[in-house]
Amino acid sequence: MPVVSAYEQSPAIGNGNYTIEPVHNTGINPISIQSVYASITQGSTNWHPNTVSSYITSMNVDLNWGNSANSLRLKIYSPDGYIFGPYYDSFDGASNGRINLNIINSNGLAQGTWRYEVYGELVTGTQYYSI
Repeated sequence: MPVVSAYEQSPAIGNGNYTIEPVHNTGINPISIQSVYASITQGSTNWHPNTVSSYITSMNVDLNWGNSANSLRLKIYSPDGYIFGPYYDSFDGASNGRINLNIINSNGLAQGTWRYEVYGELVTGTQYYSI
């Protein structure tokens, strides 16, 4: 399985014609999954599926927990075998309890089930979030 890794110091990366870019503003984003609300604790992992069933060239993934004192980690698994991440809070240059990024592929994103892995890296108590 190909691995595509981007750390906080790498604002945009690419592999398999994919590019991952942080979203720096609150303007209009590419297609995004309908928000799911969940909670997580220290050391726990939650999985969230997103099905891409038609041709699109970009998709927004927005993990938002709003509490920068807690640290969540995001990895993204594509249906065509790529792993993107891990991503942390300051991927977009701001420590604000949010990882907001766009996945772009000018040839089209892989159709099928994308999987988002949310991990409670450093969490005090229970942290609620949306993705």
